[in-house]
Amino acid sequence: MVTQDTDVSSPLPLRSFVKNALLGLPLLAAGVLAAGCAAASSSSAVSASSPSGAASTSAAATGAASSVTATATPSSGTTPTATPACTSAELQVSLGGGAGAGMSQNHIGLQLRNIGSASCTVYGYPGVFWVAGADGHQVGAAAARQLDGSGSAEKTVTLAPGGLASAPLDIVDAAVITKSQCKPVPVRGLRVYPPGETAALFLSMPTAAGGYGECSLTTKEPTLLIGYLQAGAQPGSGEAS
Repeated sequence: MVTQDTDVSSPLPLRSFVKNALLGLPLLAAGVLAAGCAAASSSSAVSASSPSGAASTSAAATGAASSVTATATPSSGTTPTATPACTSAELQVSLGGGAGAGMSQNHIGLQLRNIGSASCTVYGYPGVFWVAGADGHQVGAAAARQLDGSGSAEKTVTLAPGGLASAPLDIVDAAVITKSQCKPVPVRGLRVYPPGETAALFLSMPTAAGGYGECSLTTKEPTLLIGYLQAGAQPGSGEAS
């Protein structure tokens, strides 16, 4: 009895397996290729979309940064500097203009001229009073403020170099005030304080007893009345430019 070799009896199944395996290779390869293509397409899509997304993010960030920079960057323009107030050192005091002497008082203009090298401003009422003696002590009350009958109000007056502003000044004749209210005192002149200043200007106006403004501190009636400063000289006779 001859025994069959199991290796000899297996060629058919082995060949079928090999055949099937060989037939399956193209399909497997096709599957791998398809998978590779899909992966490549997905990678390409991601690669293609990423720059755009990054660019958008970058653009947004750049825009935000630009906005912040634009907001933080100061304007190149400069704020105009306001014209400063005139100091006493820049002004010269004088008398001029006005209607002149009346029945009991002299209507004149107290003038302030800019003798500085730059423009400056004046606003409001000067301070004015009589002074006497070598020490220049005050005589009588300081000038009372008089209102403008037209109803207008104080205005800022800009004085270019050489420019003039004036305030109406009334100097009452002490002779019209009763002796019980006015003790005549000889005076040297007027001390004038420009608005806002603590340094005084002096205007020489020496008078004899019984002249303008020569009343002591016991006087109840004002001997000086001052208005607010206006551009130019006071209108009237003796007008100064």
